[in-house]
Amino acid sequence: MGDRADWLQQAREKLNASPEVQIIHASPLYETAPVGKIAQPAFLNQVVEIRAALAPEDLLARLLQIELALGRERHERWGPRNIDLDLLAFGAHQIQTAPLQLPHPELHRRRFVLAPWADIAPEFAVIGFNATVQELLWRCPDQGRVQQLNN
Repeated sequence: MGDRADWLQQAREKLNASPEVQIIHASPLYETAPVGKIAQPAFLNQVVEIRAALAPEDLLARLLQIELALGRERHERWGPRNIDLDLLAFGAHQIQTAPLQLPHPELHRRRFVLAPWADIAPEFAVIGFNATVQELLWRCPDQGRVQQLNN
């Protein structure tokens, strides 16, 4: 909702302002069809690669803090929102806890995640999937609209 590109820029700035976090790469922006609740405007998606001196759980907490700082309110699953930050993977860590599952359990079914991720790290081996990001994108069953924007 709102100025989608600005929300993403603000999220990147807040993430990079964390002393324990450094953005290494940021994908281009992609406009994508919504998933789940489809009767809503298109989403804007981006994937960033970071270096973090934080445990995965602490990084997830930082992402949630950034969402709150940007005014994120959770009203309905898959509903409209100004920002949604997800932790997709954390190196070769596999975590299955209530608050955190790594790699993200739905990433292999989401073209809107895999397309921008493949732009910055196509050869990243996604643990538990026995495939690289690019291979997951090739096999992805999601055929929803994913269009790279001219930045």
